[in-house]
Amino acid sequence: MSEPGPGGGGGGGGAPARPDPPTHIPESQFQNFDIPAPTIYAWPKDWAVVGKPAAFWTDTDVSYIDMTLLTYAVKVKVTPERFNWDFGDGSGTTTTSKGAKPLPGGAPQIGHEYQESGTVSASMTATFSGEFSVDGGPWLPIDGFAHVASNDIGIEVYRYHRYLVDEDCYSNPRGPDCARSAR
Repeated sequence: MSEPGPGGGGGGGGAPARPDPPTHIPESQFQNFDIPAPTIYAWPKDWAVVGKPAAFWTDTDVSYIDMTLLTYAVKVKVTPERFNWDFGDGSGTTTTSKGAKPLPGGAPQIGHEYQESGTVSASMTATFSGEFSVDGGPWLPIDGFAHVASNDIGIEVYRYHRYLVDEDCYSNPRGPDCARSAR
């Protein structure tokens, strides 16, 4: 009777060899990762006034995704780099700042003045760069960028006007802008 060899089992090959760890993640794969969608906000919350700045911002920040690639634990770090804002009226801007809600009386970091009244839908697409770490090793860059769309915000844009009159709508229901008040 013979003893099993150094492989330990004597009956054929051992377990398959573990593949080499990933060293590269292509942009096409990065764009399919489950990156959290950014949320955008506006102030005033769901309305604006023609010719007055409305403020926009997002709370999107660096996030991490845990996954398994080729049997290895991989942590992916996604960092927002640019924000492409669409204000819903045919105009937009690209920023590297995520903005912030303005302080009372303060100017918005990311602002837009609508020129016409009506209903618009504002949105934003964030561009993320990525890095990955295999089994807690060093951070390696991911090729290219991933683009993730935000929620949409419906905004009612109002026309603001002021009339100088010497009477009110109760004493003169036919005065300027009194048709709505008299109802």
